[in-house]
Amino acid sequence: MERLLDRSPSLSHLLAMTVLLLSTVPSISASAPSKYACDYSNRLCEWKARYMFGATVLDDKAFFHGGILSNEATIPVNSSGFEVLDLKTMAPMIVQIDDKNNSVLSSRYRHQLAAWKNTILAVGGQIDDDFGVSRHIINVLVLNLNQRLWEVKKQFIQRSGASGQGDVMIDASVVSGDQLLVTFLQLDPTNFGRSFFSMNLNNQEVDYNFNVAYGAGEKVLDWPLLSLMTLGKDGDFPHILLQSKRLLSKPDNDTAWFEITGKGEIGVDGPLPFTASTAHWTLPGGGRSKVLSLKLLRVLDKPTLLIWAVTKADFADSRGQTVNAVSLWDVSMNGVMGKRNVSLRLSRIAMTLPSNMTSAAGLQSIDLPLVGKLSVGAKDVMVMPYIGNVDLVSELDYTNVDMQQWPGKGFIIRGSSMTDPHCQPIVTWQPFVVAVNLAASAKPAIRALSNSTFCSSRLAQLRAAAIVGDAAAMETGAKLHRVDSSQGPLLMILSSERKTRPGGQLLQLDIHAPLRGALVDLDGHSVQNLSVPLLGDYQHPVGIASCTTYLNGTAVYLQTGGWYHNDDDSTQQAQPGVIAVPINLSQPVQPMLKVTGSSEPKGTAYSSLACSAQGEIYMYGGLVIDRYKATPINHDEEGKPDSSHAEPVWASSGNLQAMRLSGSTVAPTLSKSWKLVPSASQNRTDSSTSIPSPRSGHTLTYLPQETVASMGLSSGALLLFGGSNSSNPSLISTLADMTAAAEALADVDFDRSAWLFDLKAHKWSKLQAQGLNTPPGLMHHSAAVVGTQVMVWGGLRLVSDTHLGKAMQASTDLYILDFSRATPRWRVAAVDNTARGGSIIGFPNSGIAALPEIGVIAVMHRSVSDSGANVATPCSSMLPCRS
Repeated sequence: MERLLDRSPSLSHLLAMTVLLLSTVPSISASAPSKYACDYSNRLCEWKARYMFGATVLDDKAFFHGGILSNEATIPVNSSGFEVLDLKTMAPMIVQIDDKNNSVLSSRYRHQLAAWKNTILAVGGQIDDDFGVSRHIINVLVLNLNQRLWEVKKQFIQRSGASGQGDVMIDASVVSGDQLLVTFLQLDPTNFGRSFFSMNLNNQEVDYNFNVAYGAGEKVLDWPLLSLMTLGKDGDFPHILLQSKRLLSKPDNDTAWFEITGKGEIGVDGPLPFTASTAHWTLPGGGRSKVLSLKLLRVLDKPTLLIWAVTKADFADSRGQTVNAVSLWDVSMNGVMGKRNVSLRLSRIAMTLPSNMTSAAGLQSIDLPLVGKLSVGAKDVMVMPYIGNVDLVSELDYTNVDMQQWPGKGFIIRGSSMTDPHCQPIVTWQPFVVAVNLAASAKPAIRALSNSTFCSSRLAQLRAAAIVGDAAAMETGAKLHRVDSSQGPLLMILSSERKTRPGGQLLQLDIHAPLRGALVDLDGHSVQNLSVPLLGDYQHPVGIASCTTYLNGTAVYLQTGGWYHNDDDSTQQAQPGVIAVPINLSQPVQPMLKVTGSSEPKGTAYSSLACSAQGEIYMYGGLVIDRYKATPINHDEEGKPDSSHAEPVWASSGNLQAMRLSGSTVAPTLSKSWKLVPSASQNRTDSSTSIPSPRSGHTLTYLPQETVASMGLSSGALLLFGGSNSSNPSLISTLADMTAAAEALADVDFDRSAWLFDLKAHKWSKLQAQGLNTPPGLMHHSAAVVGTQVMVWGGLRLVSDTHLGKAMQASTDLYILDFSRATPRWRVAAVDNTARGGSIIGFPNSGIAALPEIGVIAVMHRSVSDSGANVATPCSSMLPCRS
C-alpha cells in the first residue's frame, strides 16, 4: 500500500469551479417568511444554519466556514467568507475573504480548520463540481488574516478512485506546535485503508508517514469519526490518542480508543480498554441518551473528552424532560507509552433546560452516554441558556454540533437547532453558539446566542432588526429611505417579494403579493413591518425610481417607472405614472395611491428621483421606449415568418424634469414646474458637451443650499453621478454568463464624472473635484446626503477582462464627496469589512441612508451567505469604522 501521496505544485487538476446547485427538492424554509425583517433578539440572524463546517478559535475569536446548508438539503454554503464570533463581547460578524481562484475555499465542506500562530489552516474537505458530483480535496491552505488572502501551503495529487470521487479523504487533523497531524482514508475498494502523516508547517516536509490500518474490518477501519489529541512525545514522535465512535445505527456507548505509536508497518495500538468513573455521582441505571457529537480537546490545558447528547432528565414535578447535555470527561493514560488502558473521569455537566423552565430547581437525575442514569441535583450542573431543539440535520450529518477549545478559557459549541414552534410559527434550522468560560471565576460563565434564547425569558413579542427577507430589492431597484418621525429617524425599505417557482429553487417576482417592507428604528432596536396592497394596474416593475418627501407633515414614499413583461404578448413594457404610499407609523398596512396630475412622468426604467423635504420632486434620465419594431414570432414550413409582434426599442434619456407634490395624503397630485430637454446638438455622449449625456442606472441627489454653500451657491442643487449609456433594460440578467455579458457590454460606457445642476441658474456644470480616490464609473449604486457630504455606496462597476473584454463587478466601497470647501473633494470611507457586503452581481449593495443623530450610516447589501438583504451599520458603535 502506498503510504505518502505525491505532491504537485498545481491546483488546476484538482480544484473545480463551484456553482450553487439548484435542487428540485423542496426545502424546509420554502414557505413565505412570517416577517419581512428578522429579530433583534436573534443576533445571529445574518448567519446561516449549517453542518459539516470547519471551525477553530484564534485570539478569542471563533471562526466558522463552509459546510452544508441545514435548510437546503445537500446544497453547500457558497461563500469564502467566515462567520466570526468575538468571544469577549459575543458580537457576531461576517468577515469576507477574497477567493480569487473562485474555488480555493468556496463551497467546501467536511474540512477542518486549525489555528497555527496568527493564521488559520484549512485541511481537506469536499467540493461539488458543476454537475453536483462531490470531489475530495487533499490540500492544506493557510489564511493570512491581515491580508485576508488564502495561499496553498501543501498540495497533494488526488487520483480518481473507483467511485470517481477521488481515492483519498482527509478525516481528522490537529495542530501540535509546528506539526500538522492528519489521518486520511484510502477509499479505493482495491486499496482500502487509513493512513497517517505528520507535516512540519514551517518547511512543509512530511516527517512521519505510515499506515494506521488497511484491509476491510481491521482495527481503526471499523471506527469512523476520529478525534485526535497529543499527550506528549515518545522521543521525536508525538504521543497521539485517537477517539472514535461507530456509526449512528450502533449503540451510543460503542466507542473506541487507539494510540498511534509510529512503530512498525501499522503504527497503531488498539482498540484500548477504557474505564469511566463518575466521582461522587451514583449510577441507578438508565440509558436514554443520543450522542450528537464528541471531541477530544484540551480544556484549560487538560486532555478532555466532550460529549454532546440529546437526553432525558427527571425533575421533581416532571419526568423524562428532553434536554441537551454536555459532559466533560478528564482523559488520562498516565503519560506512559504503551499503557493499554484509558481512564475517563466525569468532571462537569452542562445542560440546557426545557423551554418551559427557568431554573434547574428540582432536578433529580440525568442520563449520560457511557454511564447511563446519574443522580444529580441543581448544584451539580452548569445551566446553559435554552437554544432550541438540537438534533441531527440529516442521515449525512455527523457534525451538526461542533465543539472547539477556547485556549486558556474553556470551550465553545456551534450547531443548528430547530426553532421552538411557540416562538416562531415557521420551524426552520437556526444557528446557535455557546461559549463556556471555565476560567472566568469560581462560577463558570456561560453565554449563548440563538434565535431561541429569548424563549426562556417568555417574551410575548418579537423585536425585529434590520435584516430584510428574501425580497427582490436589487431586482426592482428598491433603496433605503430615511423617515423622520416623533420617535426619531427611521429607516424604510419597500420592495416586491419573490417566490419559489414550482418544482425548484429558482425565484421569481410574486406578482400577486403586496409590497412588503419595514420601518426600522436602529436606536430603539425595533421594527414595524409594513404591507402595501397593490393597485389594479401595478405590475411589480423592475428598475424603479423612488424617493421620500413630506406632504402636510406626513412622510410620503414616491415611486415611478420600471419595466415589466406583458403576459399578453411577452414584450417589455414601461410602468407609467407615479404611486404614493403615505407612511402612517401606527398602521401595519399602508395604502398605495395613484398620484394624479397633468405632468405625471411617462414610463421610464432605471431613471432616478430626487426629493426635497418640501415636496419638490426631480427626475432625470432613464430608459424610454423610443419606437416599436416588428419581430417575427412564428414561421411557416419554409421558414418564412408568418406572424410578428411589435417589440419595443429602448433609448437613453437625458431629460430633467421638476415637479411639486401637493393635494392631500388621501388624494396626492403632481404639478409640473419645468422640464429641461437637451437639444440634438447637446444630446451627445462625448465629454465635450456642457450637459451630461443620456443615461440610466445613475443617481440624482437633492443637495440643500447649506450643503453647497461653500461653492458660492445661493440655492439648492442636484448632483448627478454614474450610470451608463446602455439601452438594454435586461442588462443585469445577462451578467451571470460571462460570454453573454462581454457581448452585451461591448459598446457600454460608464460616466465617471459628477455633474451639478444649479436650481437657481438652471444650468449644468461638470464638477471639478479634487482627491486621488475618485470612484470608478458605477451603475445601480445609491447616494445619500449628510451635512456637507454626499456618500456613494455600492453598485456595479465596469472592469476589463483579459479574455473576454469587459465585465461587471459588484462594488463594496463607500465613497464620500465632501462639499465643505469651495472645491469639493473625493475620498474613500474606511468602512469595516464586516459590513461591506458581498461581491454578488445579483445584488450590488444598493441602499444607503444617514442617521447622524444616532451616529449611524446604514447601508443595504446582500448577505454574504444568504439571499436576503442586510441593512448594516458600518459606522456605529456596533460595527466601528477602521482607522
